[in-house]
Amino acid sequence: MSDPVIDAHVHAHADRLRALENEAAWQRRAASEDGFDGIREYSRAWHEDRSTAYLLRKSWADPIARAFFVIGLGIIAAVWLYLFSQ
Repeated sequence: MSDPVIDAHVHAHADRLRALENEAAWQRRAASEDGFDGIREYSRAWHEDRSTAYLLRKSWADPIARAFFVIGLGIIAAVWLYLFSQ
């Protein structure tokens, strides 16, 4: 036989835990539905002082941005070689 006082105490904590989990799930859902996930992620990176690494990693993951980067580097290298070979 269990003690009703202990059972009530356990149930109260379980209810509070369930309420906290539901609130956290609601906040995650609301945050992902507002369309500002990218801005929020960049803001977190900025505050953790890793914004440059974040931007480079994100731009390198994009194939078009990576192609522009490689082409831009190639143009800079070609101009540099042309100017210093004269």
